[in-house]
Amino acid sequence: MDKYGALTTEFELKGRDDGPLGGLSFVVKENIDVQGHISANGQPTFAATRAPAGVSASAVERLLACGARLVGKAHMDEMAYSLFGANGHYGAPINPSAPGRHPGGSSSGSAAAVAGGLADFALGTDTAGSCRAPASYCGVYGFRPSHGAVSSNGLIPLAPSLDTIGWFAREIHVLFRVAETLLPEDLDHGPFMRALLPIEALADCPAGEFALFKSALDRLRPLFPVREVELPQAFSAEALGHFRNLQAFEAHLSQGGWIAAARPRLGPGVAERFAYAASVTPEQNRQAELFRLKAMAEVEALLGEDGFFILPTTPFFAPPLDESAEALDRKRYQMFPLFIAASFFGLPQISLPLKTGDLPLGLSLIGRRWSDRNLLGFAQRAAALLGIA
Repeated sequence: MDKYGALTTEFELKGRDDGPLGGLSFVVKENIDVQGHISANGQPTFAATRAPAGVSASAVERLLACGARLVGKAHMDEMAYSLFGANGHYGAPINPSAPGRHPGGSSSGSAAAVAGGLADFALGTDTAGSCRAPASYCGVYGFRPSHGAVSSNGLIPLAPSLDTIGWFAREIHVLFRVAETLLPEDLDHGPFMRALLPIEALADCPAGEFALFKSALDRLRPLFPVREVELPQAFSAEALGHFRNLQAFEAHLSQGGWIAAARPRLGPGVAERFAYAASVTPEQNRQAELFRLKAMAEVEALLGEDGFFILPTTPFFAPPLDESAEALDRKRYQMFPLFIAASFFGLPQISLPLKTGDLPLGLSLIGRRWSDRNLLGFAQRAAALLGIA
C-alpha cells in the first residue's frame, strides 16, 4: 500500500523467474515508457494528449528480462523541469525519511518509493540533478551513469544531451546488481587514487551540514587522500549560465512545439522556465556548446588517469514543504554548481546516504566518463568505511 503518494499507478509485470534480478521489485518514473501505460510526464494535459506506450523503454525491458518485477509508475516534477519534488498539479510525495520536507525532484516518486520500502529499486531520470537531489533528500543511494551508457529509448526527452536514466536503491549491493544489468563494460579501467574536492562545492553549506561532510571525509581518508582544488571554469557562474542556456534551448526543441499546440496550464516555476527556454537563441546555445568543450578538456586533465571528485550531493538538508518559492529558487541555483560536472560533461555520479542521526544528506563521488562500474565498486568500499554498506 502506497502511504506516501509516491506512485501514480500500481500494477504488476513479472520478470523472468530465473533472472539475475529475480526477487527484486521496482518502479519507474512517469516519463519512462511502460507498454500499455500512458507516460504522463507529470503534466495532466500531456497525459490527456498521449496514447499508451506501444512498447516499454529499453531499460524497462532489460530489467524485466533479467527477472525484476515492475510494480508501478512513480510521480515526478512537471515535465522533469524542477529539483524539489513539488508538482503544481499533483502536490509532492511524502518524504519517508523526512516527513514535512521536500523529497527532491524531478524523480520525486522514485526516490520516495524506495525510501518508503514500496520497491527494492526505482528508475528515475537525471538531466540537471533529478536523481541526485532526491537521493540526498530521501536518504537513499542514487546513481547517474555516464551520458549515453544506458539507452534513452522510451524516455520522454527534456534536454537530450544531458538526459540520462538513473536509479535508486536502499542498499548499495542492489544498486550494483541493477548496474550489472543496465551498464555496458567500462571503457575506463583506471584506478581511483586521488579525491579532488572542489572548493566551491562547500561554499553554500550551512554549518551543520558542513560539519557532517567534513566528518565523512575524515572517515574516508584511509581509502584515499583528499585535495582541495579550484575549478574556475567548470564550476563558475559562467558555467552555470551556459548550462542553463543549453538545457533551456534543448528543452524548447523537445517540448516547445507541444506546449505551443496544446497550450497546457504549467505550474509555477515550470511555466517561467519554459518561457525562458523559448527566448534562448541558437547563438547562445552555440556559445554554451563551445564552453562545454573547453571546460570538459580542463576537467578531464584535472582528473587525469586516477582522479575523481568528492563533494556534497546537495549543500543542505531537504527544505521544509512550507518554504517560500523565492527561497526554493535561491536554493535551486545553489545546488546547480554541484550538479554541473556530471550533467554538463557526461560523467557518472553516485550519491551515498550519510548517517546523520537526523535529516538525510548525501555525499557524492564523480568518476571519469565510462568508468561507471569501477566507480560503483569503489563506492562500495567507501560505503563500508562510512558504515552504510
